[in-house]
Amino acid sequence: MAFKTAYESAFYRIEVDLDANMLRSAWLKAADEMEVQIGGTKLYEVLRDTGVERALANATSLGALTAASKEWLSTNFFELLSQTHLKKLARVLPSTLFHRIALESVVTRAEALGVTRFMVKNFSTQEEAVNWLLSQNTLPPQQASPPTLQL
Repeated sequence: MAFKTAYESAFYRIEVDLDANMLRSAWLKAADEMEVQIGGTKLYEVLRDTGVERALANATSLGALTAASKEWLSTNFFELLSQTHLKKLARVLPSTLFHRIALESVVTRAEALGVTRFMVKNFSTQEEAVNWLLSQNTLPPQQASPPTLQL
C-alpha cells in the first residue's frame, strides 16, 4: 500500500491510500483534551474530503483520557465520523487495561446514543486490524427477527 501523509503534528499522524480506500492514523504520544479534539476533527476532515471507507486508528500511545475527552469522543467525534463515507473503523488499543477500557467505553456510549453508523472493532495489533479492514464484510451480520405472534 502507498500511504501519503494527509496531516501530521507532534501528537498525531493521518495517512491515506486512495487506491486501497484506506486511512490510517496514529497517536504519537499521550494527548491532552485539546489535542484529542484537534486530532479527531482532522480525522473527520480527511475522511470527509477523501471519501475513504476504511480506517485504522492506532491508539497504543494515546494514554489516559480525561472525562471531557471521553465525552467529546463518544458524542461529537462519532457523530462527525458518521457524516462521512466510513464503513469500517479498526482500532488498535493500548495494552494497559485501564486505557483500553476507557477507549472501549467511548464506543459503547456512542453506540448507545445511536451516533455510530459504521462498524467499529478493537484489536491488539495493527496486523489484525488491517486484516479485518481488508476482509470483504462491510456490514454487520443480519440478526434474525423474532417471530411475531398472530392473535
